[in-house]
Amino acid sequence: MTFARLTPEALLARLERPEPLLLLDVRRAGSLQKQPFGISGAIPVVLNPSGSELPDIERDREIAVYCLCAGQASSTRVAQWLIEAGYLRVSVLEGGLPAWRAANLPIWQVVTRPDLRWTPLDRLLPVAGGNTGSSTLIAERAFLSGVLLPTRRDMAVLFVDMVDSTRLLAAHSAETVLALVQAFMEVVVRVAVQHCGDVHDFEGDGAMLYFSDVADALPAAFELRRQLLRTRSLETRMPLARIALDAGPLVIGYVGTRERRGLCFVGPSINTAARVLKQAPPGGIVATVRVIRQGRYSAPDCVERFARMPNRLRLKGFDQTQPVYLSLPAADDLVLPTPSPDEICDAESPAS
Repeated sequence: MTFARLTPEALLARLERPEPLLLLDVRRAGSLQKQPFGISGAIPVVLNPSGSELPDIERDREIAVYCLCAGQASSTRVAQWLIEAGYLRVSVLEGGLPAWRAANLPIWQVVTRPDLRWTPLDRLLPVAGGNTGSSTLIAERAFLSGVLLPTRRDMAVLFVDMVDSTRLLAAHSAETVLALVQAFMEVVVRVAVQHCGDVHDFEGDGAMLYFSDVADALPAAFELRRQLLRTRSLETRMPLARIALDAGPLVIGYVGTRERRGLCFVGPSINTAARVLKQAPPGGIVATVRVIRQGRYSAPDCVERFARMPNRLRLKGFDQTQPVYLSLPAADDLVLPTPSPDEICDAESPAS
């Protein structure tokens, strides 16, 4: 069983009918506090890394779900949970709240419903609660479902790598280094899936992640840093990481042959994120102005942790200089080991 998709006009027509419809507004806590506006009558469902709650109502009640991102990543995730929990009539708003706004439809303040019974996700999904995502969630089960490729979509990309991991081989065996890379990548994959994202490619000691929207990519970046720093506090040989984010249009299609093929992403945001990555100091997160502008609405609590770097960057292959924003680790990120001089020098080298 799967969920249906509604255009903004179809959802509006459904809301005007007398039969009750439960409309769920999926977002993160920071967005609910700073920008508590959505579709009239919507009830907020807050996504929490520590565990989310869903309304526990009659399973034949009709439910429509939307989120703040045009790619429907978060709403798709919640819709899948609802179906797994036994709900029979679940729909997702195509294009999310941005599509609703683009159709010039009214926006109101969303409010909680204390009269509803809310149940933790792991109780609604006793089997799937510990595994509520998959490595193909974004591409295969969300916005690319039923889409003819190639297609063009606005997306957010995230690059992460180990700082100066090559020095590990001078002090440790290849087997030890591989084990450290594996531990690093396990965290990367876990955080990507938790935030409705996916890992497109592992490249040596780094990876490229993709998300349908900045609303998911920014919280993922901060959670990824936090978990990697905590992993390093237990395994001191683990190098520090740096993270870079950009957003923009990407063309998505398959490359390869029928026997072996994979998704390919092409767009300037990939090149930009890869190049600004080298500007991040150990433990730092860098983001382009596009990410900051989009995040002010969808992830304001994350944007507040960035400061603009003093100099605009001129990146190889780009004509214009670009402003870049930096977030350094905070006390609650559990920064126990301090960067070595070699790590700091490596981070200050110019981007390739």
